[in-house]
Amino acid sequence: MNKFQYTHLAQIYEHLMRKIDYRGWAEYLLDIIDYYELEVSTALELAAGNCKLTNYLLPQIPTIVASDLSYQMLQRDKNANLPKVACDMTRLPFKPGFDFILCSFDSVNYLPDKEAIRQFLIEAGKLLTPSGLLTFDVSLERNSIKNVKHLNRKGNYRGISYRQESKYLQQEAMHLNRFEIRLPDGTACEEVHEQKIYEFADYFEVIDGTNLYVSNCFDFFTFANANPKCERVQFILGKIE
Repeated sequence: MNKFQYTHLAQIYEHLMRKIDYRGWAEYLLDIIDYYELEVSTALELAAGNCKLTNYLLPQIPTIVASDLSYQMLQRDKNANLPKVACDMTRLPFKPGFDFILCSFDSVNYLPDKEAIRQFLIEAGKLLTPSGLLTFDVSLERNSIKNVKHLNRKGNYRGISYRQESKYLQQEAMHLNRFEIRLPDGTACEEVHEQKIYEFADYFEVIDGTNLYVSNCFDFFTFANANPKCERVQFILGKIE
Protein backbone atom coordinates (compact mmCIF):
# COMPACT_ATOMS: atom_id res chain seq x y z
CA MET A 1 0.00 0.00 0.00
CA ASN A 2 1.49 3.34 -1.03
CA LYS A 3 1.45 6.53 1.05
CA PHE A 4 -1.44 8.02 -0.95
CA GLN A 5 -3.63 4.97 -0.34
CA TYR A 6 -2.65 4.75 3.32
CA THR A 7 -3.59 8.40 3.88
CA HIS A 8 -7.09 7.79 2.53
CA LEU A 9 -7.47 4.59 4.53
CA ALA A 10 -6.45 6.49 7.67
CA GLN A 11 -9.13 9.06 6.89
CA ILE A 12 -11.73 6.29 6.79
CA TYR A 13 -10.50 4.86 10.12
CA GLU A 14 -10.90 8.29 11.69
CA HIS A 15 -14.34 8.68 10.15
CA LEU A 16 -15.46 5.31 11.55
CA MET A 17 -14.07 6.22 15.00
CA ARG A 18 -15.60 9.71 15.03
CA LYS A 19 -18.09 8.81 17.77
CA ILE A 20 -15.40 7.77 20.23
CA ASP A 21 -15.49 10.03 23.28
CA TYR A 22 -11.77 10.81 23.50
CA ARG A 23 -12.37 13.48 26.13
CA GLY A 24 -14.35 11.06 28.31
CA TRP A 25 -11.71 8.37 27.80
CA ALA A 26 -8.99 10.80 28.89
CA GLU A 27 -11.02 11.81 31.94
CA TYR A 28 -11.33 8.16 32.96
CA LEU A 29 -7.56 7.68 32.74
CA LEU A 30 -7.01 10.86 34.73
CA ASP A 31 -9.52 9.59 37.30
CA ILE A 32 -7.38 6.46 37.64
CA ILE A 33 -4.37 8.66 38.32
CA ASP A 34 -6.38 10.57 40.95
CA TYR A 35 -7.66 7.31 42.46
CA TYR A 36 -4.07 6.30 43.17
CA GLU A 37 -3.01 9.84 44.13
CA LEU A 38 -0.19 9.34 41.65
CA GLU A 39 2.11 12.23 40.84
CA VAL A 40 2.70 12.03 37.09
CA SER A 41 5.34 14.23 35.51
CA THR A 42 6.20 11.96 32.55
CA ALA A 43 3.92 9.51 30.74
CA LEU A 44 4.26 7.17 27.79
CA GLU A 45 1.38 6.23 25.53
CA LEU A 46 1.69 3.03 23.52
CA ALA A 47 -0.33 2.46 20.34
CA ALA A 48 -1.23 6.16 20.35
CA GLY A 49 -2.40 6.14 16.72
CA ASN A 50 -3.34 9.66 15.62
CA CYS A 51 -2.75 10.99 19.15
CA LYS A 52 -6.27 12.32 19.71
CA LEU A 53 -6.41 10.79 23.17
CA THR A 54 -2.89 12.00 23.92
CA ASN A 55 -3.81 15.61 23.25
CA TYR A 56 -6.73 15.44 25.70
CA LEU A 57 -4.31 14.20 28.38
CA LEU A 58 -1.66 16.83 27.75
CA PRO A 59 -3.20 19.68 29.78
CA GLN A 60 -3.01 17.53 32.93
CA ILE A 61 0.27 15.70 32.32
CA PRO A 62 3.34 17.90 31.71
CA THR A 63 5.20 15.51 29.43
CA ILE A 64 3.80 12.68 27.30
CA VAL A 65 5.66 10.67 24.70
CA ALA A 66 3.33 9.23 22.07
CA SER A 67 4.40 5.99 20.39
CA ASP A 68 2.86 3.74 17.77
CA LEU A 69 3.98 0.99 15.42
CA SER A 70 2.86 3.15 12.49
CA TYR A 71 4.91 6.24 11.73
CA GLN A 72 2.22 7.35 9.28
CA MET A 73 -0.48 7.35 11.96
CA LEU A 74 1.65 9.42 14.33
CA GLN A 75 2.26 11.94 11.55
CA ARG A 76 -1.47 12.61 11.28
CA ASP A 77 -1.17 14.56 14.52
CA LYS A 78 0.00 18.12 13.86
CA ASN A 79 1.04 19.00 17.41
CA ALA A 80 4.71 19.81 16.82
CA ASN A 81 5.38 19.98 20.58
CA LEU A 82 4.29 16.38 21.19
CA PRO A 83 7.22 13.91 21.11
CA LYS A 84 6.37 10.98 18.82
CA VAL A 85 8.28 7.74 18.37
CA ALA A 86 7.45 4.91 15.99
CA CYS A 87 8.21 1.62 17.72
CA ASP A 88 6.96 -1.86 18.57
CA MET A 89 5.45 -2.11 22.07
CA THR A 90 7.28 -5.41 22.59
CA ARG A 91 10.65 -3.70 21.94
CA LEU A 92 10.54 -0.27 23.54
CA PRO A 93 13.52 2.02 22.84
CA PHE A 94 13.16 4.30 25.87
CA LYS A 95 15.08 4.88 29.06
CA PRO A 96 13.38 4.22 32.44
CA GLY A 97 11.59 7.06 34.16
CA PHE A 98 7.90 7.05 33.26
CA ASP A 99 5.38 7.52 36.07
CA PHE A 100 2.46 6.39 33.93
CA ILE A 101 2.31 4.14 30.88
CA LEU A 102 -0.98 3.67 29.05
CA CYS A 103 -2.20 1.60 26.16
CA SER A 104 -5.79 2.12 25.01
CA PHE A 105 -8.35 1.08 22.38
CA ASP A 106 -7.87 -2.68 23.05
CA SER A 107 -4.49 -2.42 21.32
CA VAL A 108 -3.12 -5.27 23.44
CA ASN A 109 -5.55 -7.56 21.61
CA TYR A 110 -3.41 -7.03 18.50
CA LEU A 111 -0.56 -8.92 20.16
CA PRO A 112 -0.72 -12.38 18.56
CA ASP A 113 0.08 -14.65 21.51
CA LYS A 114 0.76 -14.75 25.24
CA GLU A 115 4.51 -14.53 24.71
CA ALA A 116 4.05 -11.20 22.93
CA ILE A 117 1.92 -9.92 25.83
CA ARG A 118 4.57 -11.07 28.28
CA GLN A 119 7.27 -9.25 26.30
CA PHE A 120 5.16 -6.08 26.21
CA LEU A 121 4.72 -6.23 29.98
CA ILE A 122 8.41 -6.85 30.62
CA GLU A 123 9.41 -3.93 28.38
CA ALA A 124 6.89 -1.57 29.98
CA GLY A 125 7.90 -2.71 33.46
CA LYS A 126 11.51 -1.76 32.78
CA LEU A 127 10.48 1.81 32.04
CA LEU A 128 8.26 2.48 35.07
CA THR A 129 9.42 4.45 38.06
CA PRO A 130 9.20 2.43 41.32
CA SER A 131 5.76 3.85 42.16
CA GLY A 132 4.61 4.12 38.54
CA LEU A 133 1.59 2.45 36.97
CA LEU A 134 0.88 0.69 33.69
CA THR A 135 -2.74 0.64 32.52
CA PHE A 136 -4.32 -0.95 29.47
CA ASP A 137 -7.76 -2.05 28.38
CA VAL A 138 -8.64 -5.29 26.60
CA SER A 139 -11.65 -6.63 24.77
CA LEU A 140 -13.13 -9.94 25.95
CA GLU A 141 -15.22 -12.46 24.04
CA ARG A 142 -18.58 -11.01 25.08
CA ASN A 143 -17.67 -7.74 23.37
CA SER A 144 -16.95 -9.52 20.08
CA ILE A 145 -20.12 -11.59 20.18
CA LYS A 146 -22.29 -8.62 21.07
CA ASN A 147 -20.91 -6.07 18.64
CA VAL A 148 -19.61 -7.98 15.62
CA LYS A 149 -22.75 -7.41 13.54
CA HIS A 150 -22.62 -3.63 14.12
CA LEU A 151 -19.13 -3.51 12.62
CA ASN A 152 -20.29 -4.71 9.22
CA ARG A 153 -20.91 -1.44 7.45
CA LYS A 154 -20.30 0.50 4.27
CA GLY A 155 -20.61 4.08 3.11
CA ASN A 156 -19.03 7.03 1.35
CA TYR A 157 -16.86 9.71 2.88
CA ARG A 158 -15.33 12.63 0.96
CA GLY A 159 -15.73 10.75 -2.28
CA ILE A 160 -14.13 7.57 -0.91
CA SER A 161 -16.35 4.51 -0.78
CA TYR A 162 -15.58 2.09 2.02
CA ARG A 163 -16.65 -1.26 3.37
CA GLN A 164 -15.85 -2.86 6.71
CA GLU A 165 -16.42 -6.58 7.13
CA SER A 166 -16.18 -7.94 10.66
CA LYS A 167 -16.31 -11.51 11.90
CA TYR A 168 -15.52 -13.31 15.12
CA LEU A 169 -14.01 -16.76 14.76
CA GLN A 170 -15.01 -18.24 18.09
CA GLN A 171 -13.06 -21.49 17.80
CA GLU A 172 -9.85 -19.61 16.99
CA ALA A 173 -10.73 -16.74 19.36
CA MET A 174 -9.88 -14.26 16.61
CA HIS A 175 -11.74 -11.09 15.67
CA LEU A 176 -11.10 -10.03 12.07
CA ASN A 177 -11.89 -6.66 10.52
CA ARG A 178 -11.34 -6.17 6.80
CA PHE A 179 -11.36 -2.61 5.50
CA GLU A 180 -11.70 -1.92 1.79
CA ILE A 181 -11.68 1.51 0.19
CA ARG A 182 -12.19 2.65 -3.38
CA LEU A 183 -10.99 6.07 -4.48
CA PRO A 184 -12.79 8.26 -7.04
CA ASP A 185 -10.30 7.21 -9.73
CA GLY A 186 -11.22 3.55 -9.16
CA THR A 187 -8.09 2.65 -7.18
CA ALA A 188 -8.88 0.11 -4.49
CA CYS A 189 -6.95 -1.16 -1.47
CA GLU A 190 -7.69 -3.18 1.63
CA GLU A 191 -6.26 -3.93 5.05
CA VAL A 192 -7.11 -6.71 7.51
CA HIS A 193 -6.88 -6.23 11.29
CA GLU A 194 -6.54 -9.35 13.43
CA GLN A 195 -7.21 -9.25 17.15
CA LYS A 196 -6.70 -12.18 19.48
CA ILE A 197 -9.51 -12.47 22.04
CA TYR A 198 -7.87 -13.90 25.15
CA GLU A 199 -9.69 -15.29 28.15
CA PHE A 200 -9.90 -13.11 31.23
CA ALA A 201 -7.68 -15.48 33.22
CA ASP A 202 -4.99 -15.47 30.51
CA TYR A 203 -3.92 -11.96 31.40
CA PHE A 204 -3.41 -12.80 35.08
CA GLU A 205 -1.41 -15.86 34.10
CA VAL A 206 0.93 -13.83 31.90
CA ILE A 207 1.26 -10.98 34.39
CA ASP A 208 2.33 -13.47 37.09
CA GLY A 209 5.44 -14.21 35.03
CA THR A 210 6.68 -10.62 35.06
CA ASN A 211 7.91 -8.03 37.54
CA LEU A 212 4.42 -6.47 37.60
CA TYR A 213 1.34 -7.19 39.68
CA VAL A 214 -2.36 -6.50 39.24
CA SER A 215 -3.28 -3.62 41.50
CA ASN A 216 -6.81 -3.44 40.11
CA CYS A 217 -8.85 -4.76 37.23
CA PHE A 218 -11.99 -2.72 36.54
CA ASP A 219 -15.03 -3.18 34.39
CA PHE A 220 -14.24 -0.71 31.62
CA PHE A 221 -15.03 2.97 32.27
CA THR A 222 -15.94 2.18 35.88
CA PHE A 223 -14.25 1.42 39.18
CA ALA A 224 -16.21 -1.80 39.70
CA ASN A 225 -14.33 -5.08 39.88
CA ALA A 226 -14.06 -6.82 36.52
CA ASN A 227 -14.97 -10.45 35.84
CA PRO A 228 -14.94 -12.85 32.86
CA LYS A 229 -18.45 -11.76 31.81
CA CYS A 230 -17.40 -8.16 31.15
CA GLU A 231 -17.15 -6.86 27.61
CA ARG A 232 -14.00 -4.83 28.24
CA VAL A 233 -11.75 -4.53 31.25
CA GLN A 234 -9.14 -2.05 32.43
CA PHE A 235 -5.98 -3.42 34.03
CA ILE A 236 -3.87 -1.29 36.38
CA LEU A 237 -0.48 -2.78 37.15
CA GLY A 238 2.16 -1.80 39.65
CA LYS A 239 5.84 -2.68 39.73
CA ILE A 240 7.33 -5.32 42.04
CA GLU A 241 10.53 -4.05 43.62
